[in-house]
Parts: sequence; C-alpha cells; structure tokens
Amino acid sequence: MQNNTSLTALGGIISALSVFIMFLSGIIPFLTYVIPALSGLLLIITIKETDLKWSFFIYTAVSILSLLVVADKESAVMYTFFFGYYPIVKEVIDRKIKSFFKWIVKFIVFNIGVVLGYLFIIYIFGIPLEDMDEFGKYTIYVLLGLGNLTFFFYEITITNLEILYDRKLHKKVMKMFH
Repeated sequence: MQNNTSLTALGGIISALSVFIMFLSGIIPFLTYVIPALSGLLLIITIKETDLKWSFFIYTAVSILSLLVVADKESAVMYTFFFGYYPIVKEVIDRKIKSFFKWIVKFIVFNIGVVLGYLFIIYIFGIPLEDMDEFGKYTIYVLLGLGNLTFFFYEITITNLEILYDRKLHKKVMKMFH
C-alpha cells in the first residue's frame, strides 16, 4: 500500500474500529482485558499493509481517545500500556531476534507494561491495591502469574492470526484500498 490516501483511509478505519471496540468495555465490563487485546489485534493489518510508523500513530490515537472517552479506564490503560503497542513491538522483536531469547524479551516487555499499567491505575486513577485482594497476600503474584500464562497464549494467537492474515486476508484488504 503506497498511496497516502489509502494509508489514511486504512488508518482511519482501523482507528475507528479500535475505539469502537474499546467502547464495548463500558458495556461489557467483564471483558476488561479481552477488549483491549482484540483492539490491539487490529494493528496486525496496518503492520502488514503499511509500516510500523503508521501503526504507531494509530496506536497513539486510539490510546489517547480511549483514555479520554472510554468508560472502563482499566481497559483503556491496559490498551495503552500493553495491548495497543504490543503487536508493533512483537514485529520488531521477531525481525531482530531469531532465537529463544526473543521469548524472554517478550515476557519482559509484557511484565513491564502490565506493572506500569497497574501502577498508573493505582496512583493516577486512585484504585486502591486492597480492591485486588482476592488471593490474600499472594494476590499480586497470582495475578502476574496468570497474566504471564495468558500472555503466552496471546502471543501464539497473534502469530497464528498473522499467518492467517498473510494467507487469506492480505489480498482482500489490498483490493479494497487500491
């Protein structure tokens, strides 16, 4: 995709769909983590069809809009601090690192993003840490462990969706924007 008009149209559509999906977190509150993950997956299209710079601009726009207008702030923060930029970072890691070490880097990126996101939620939005006390004094460790397990499956899902996109959807998307 080379035409700036096509790039802008694709970016606008992906941004609008992402914000719409993020709005759903206010309607379906039990999907606080699933919704930003789905919204972030849309960036696979722009990563494949444009470049990382356009994808980053879309991520930034969706993050700002989500933090300003989405009712479920935890969902908006999770998009901003991890799910929104992760497909972009994943692409960079997959291009630059060709060994098992890339898994370590991906888990480090995940853990830093999630911890910073929760620090943001706790200290900026004022959600007390005691509200997350479901497992007693081990709550933080249990949630982080479950988060890492979920991340492992999310990573595999993104990889499989990239393959599916390349094999089945790439030509259809290219047709729409040319």
